[in-house]
Parts: sequence; C-alpha cells; structure tokens
Amino acid sequence: MLLPSIFLVAVPYIGCSSTAAVVLLTLALTIISMTGAGININHIDIAPRYAGFLLGVTNTLGIISGIIAPTADPRAGWRNAFIVAAALNVFGLVFYAAFGSGSLQPWAGGDGHRG
Repeated sequence: MLLPSIFLVAVPYIGCSSTAAVVLLTLALTIISMTGAGININHIDIAPRYAGFLLGVTNTLGIISGIIAPTADPRAGWRNAFIVAAALNVFGLVFYAAFGSGSLQPWAGGDGHRG
C-alpha cells in the first residue's frame, strides 16, 4: 500500500503531462488491486461463519471516500483527493501491520476448524 500511495501523491505534482498521470494512476490502481486477494481472503481466515457480513462492513467503510469525494472543492479537490487516498492507504498499511492477523478469532465461534 505504500508504493501506490507514493504514486497517488505524485499525480497532482506532475504538471500537465497526461501520459505521466495515466501511468501513475495505472500503476497505483494495479498495485492496489493486487492487495484485494489478501484483503478478501482474510475475512474467511479470521471468521469463516461471518465472512460475508465482514466483507459487507469493510466494503461499506471503504467506499466512504467515494461518497465524500464529490463534495471536494473543484479547484483543489483533485490534489486533496489524491492525498487523502494516499493517506488512507498508508493508514491501512500501518493499522494492519500493527493489529492485523490471519488467525481465527475467538468471537467467530466454532471449535477452531475451518470450513
């Protein structure tokens, strides 16, 4: 998540080069998309019985930036949008590094068996 954040922060500062903007956004979104496999499977790892519910909650929280984005100031909005997106990526990285786990959670019920 750190590398896409760097690409997102760089976008507003590259000037009027549309090619560079497209390359940076493509790289950022490609790398972010690769994290999806780990994010989505983690729900099954930590709580197989509640994986669907957890996926719904995390997707809802993740889309909040898409709901708020249209309210941004059009003149500075894009720069702020890219910086906020990068900050959220870094926050997610730090939070998961500090608290993340792939272990079955005690609140998920069951006797520890998967499946």
